[in-house]
Amino acid sequence: MPTRRTHNKTRLGCHQCKKRRIKCDVKHPTCANCEKREFECSFLLLAPSTRLSTTATPPASSPAKSTLSSTSTQLTVAPKTPKQFQESILTPNAATPSSSSCSSLYLVLPQIPGIPRYIRWNDVWKETREILTPELHSMLYHYDQSTSQTLATDAPAKVAWQSFVPGLTSQHQYLIHSLLSVASLHLGHLHKGKEEKKTMMIVAASQMNKALARYSRELENVNKTNAAALFASATFTALYFIRASAVEMEEIRDSVPAGTIEPHPGVVDRMINTVIKVFFGLRGTVMILGPGKAWVIGDGEMEAVVTRYWWPTHRVPAGERAAGEDRRLCQLERLWMCPGRDYEPHFEHLKRALSCLRDVYALVSQLTLPGGDSSSMHSVPYAVDDTTVGLLKDRGAIFIWVTELSREFIGLVQNKNREALVLLAHFAVLLGRVRSVWWLEGIGANMIMAAAMGLGRENWHLIEWPSEVVGVDLENIFGGVSSDGLEAKLDKLHMGTVEKIR
Repeated sequence: MPTRRTHNKTRLGCHQCKKRRIKCDVKHPTCANCEKREFECSFLLLAPSTRLSTTATPPASSPAKSTLSSTSTQLTVAPKTPKQFQESILTPNAATPSSSSCSSLYLVLPQIPGIPRYIRWNDVWKETREILTPELHSMLYHYDQSTSQTLATDAPAKVAWQSFVPGLTSQHQYLIHSLLSVASLHLGHLHKGKEEKKTMMIVAASQMNKALARYSRELENVNKTNAAALFASATFTALYFIRASAVEMEEIRDSVPAGTIEPHPGVVDRMINTVIKVFFGLRGTVMILGPGKAWVIGDGEMEAVVTRYWWPTHRVPAGERAAGEDRRLCQLERLWMCPGRDYEPHFEHLKRALSCLRDVYALVSQLTLPGGDSSSMHSVPYAVDDTTVGLLKDRGAIFIWVTELSREFIGLVQNKNREALVLLAHFAVLLGRVRSVWWLEGIGANMIMAAAMGLGRENWHLIEWPSEVVGVDLENIFGGVSSDGLEAKLDKLHMGTVEKIR
């Protein structure tokens, strides 16, 4: 009896071959079967690319019908308007634009080093993909391979964001919406074209709106089963408000003619209110940790994200430069505690905010490694001064100030109180010094500009130091400045270190 001819089996075939139940030769970037039939091979997602790019590609001659259970990872963008893409990407079983109506653009995601999901022992996205439209699968992949690695500095926390949090999404739908919102923001940041950026912002906003609608209801009953998901969603929400607010403030400034000396009061109010949104976004995580910290930590999966046992408990400025900055901060109290000025109740809130700000400055200095010491790859570049880039071991230390603020102080900022805005500008220095973190890009400079608008030109001398440190030209706020001016000077100094950490 003749023996059966041997053949090699593979479980790594492309999606189209698996669906048609034929053998795939696993050829990259397009397998032979898909190439022969002019199908869009799912391997195209893994094609090497150093940056996010768009390439015009004609629609497939025999497009497969979209279903919720599809595992396609191709993100198709209808180029006519962002609204069309939003509708197609957010509506189950949405029809793909035909060749008669418009051609399609295919977004090729960059290849990020990591373990491809299809050869992992445990596919953390399996159940989540089944409830999403195929168009959103690419965003899941981008989060998995790229965005998740930008949410923390240390390895255990990165593992939590890449492996543990995705496992919660199938049980908590608001979490997947907030996750996709941040992934969309990240894709928008990587894009160079204005239309693509705008499209991703629309998708991000839509996903966040869906998340908040469900998330707010869950907040009424924080318990063991939902605490970790609520905390993760609160963190995504904070990141969303930070990044979206920076973009919004840039758009507000761009709407004012260059050379404007005194903007319309409505413009000032919009800038200040955008800062307030960042405040409340960052304070959301505290709302979860208050009643449910033990539940969030659980069996330890989120411990690296939540706890900071290794932070110094005795907060003192580390080094002469940090000590000099502390003395500068200490002198700010003279703005309200001065001869001839009567005591007012809100002074207590200013005093507490200043005391906490000094503690945060000291803690950040203690957590910052000297410039040139690249021994720690679990840090982010941090501008110690205008000539030196150090390494900040935990950027989370910066946000303590916002979470400790009283509601009364936030009200002072919103009402454009002079002293509160000066403290805001000095806090923004810490944000403006952080390098190579996409979701913090531009927020420090924009906060200083917002404070400057609220203060008026007659008080600009009070924030001269923060403006100089971050590189903000107060005379040209409406001149199209879109990011921290300090970045251009510093990123050239230690690009080797920066590239390792990105």
